[in-house]
Amino acid sequence: MKDSKPNFQLAYEKANEILATSQIISSFPYSTTSLIKEQSNIACRKFSKAQKYNVDIEAFGSKSALIMNLDDNYIIFYNQDENPERVKFSILHEYGHKINNHAFKYSSEELYGIYEVEANYFAAQLLMPEQIIREFQKRGKRIDKSFLMDTFGVSEPAAEKRISTLYKTTWKRDLNEKEYDDIILNKYTDWINSIVPYNFEYLFLSEDDKELEREQWKNNY
Repeated sequence: MKDSKPNFQLAYEKANEILATSQIISSFPYSTTSLIKEQSNIACRKFSKAQKYNVDIEAFGSKSALIMNLDDNYIIFYNQDENPERVKFSILHEYGHKINNHAFKYSSEELYGIYEVEANYFAAQLLMPEQIIREFQKRGKRIDKSFLMDTFGVSEPAAEKRISTLYKTTWKRDLNEKEYDDIILNKYTDWINSIVPYNFEYLFLSEDDKELEREQWKNNY
């Protein structure tokens, strides 16, 4: 039976595995449709193409995206009229349902809510990896929504939610969650350096000074 709480660890680990192994992702932002094609047999199609598949999008009540199983073939339909930043998140959100083994027919609204949280968490980690954000912060970069929007090509709501979520996660994860940390940071090191070069003065700050900076950042949000 499904747990009564979102499985953040599973969603996080699955996103990390993709970040570590994907040949599509070499920097941020990237093409989410290309990533889906690399990682699966799932097709991505615009809402405007749904009629070709005899799918009535309006009947499902989705304004952004949805994933469907049509004759054992999965398709993610997305709203081509929304802004590109929202479309990217919506596509990965729907892919998150599939990769996290969510049932298409849920038994309760509570379970639906859990699925939504897990899919959002998965998409956020793929678009704005926690390890990279933490590395930026270690280098003395102030992380705010404008920085996340400009750096990772995400929408304002996604950036705001990411900042909020970062303070609900622990700075000390278990070994399974940290399995891909070094791989991810090494893989994207050139891109990281291009965005926020090392600040050697910051590296020599005391831990008390760094903790004070973290608390000031936290209090801003």
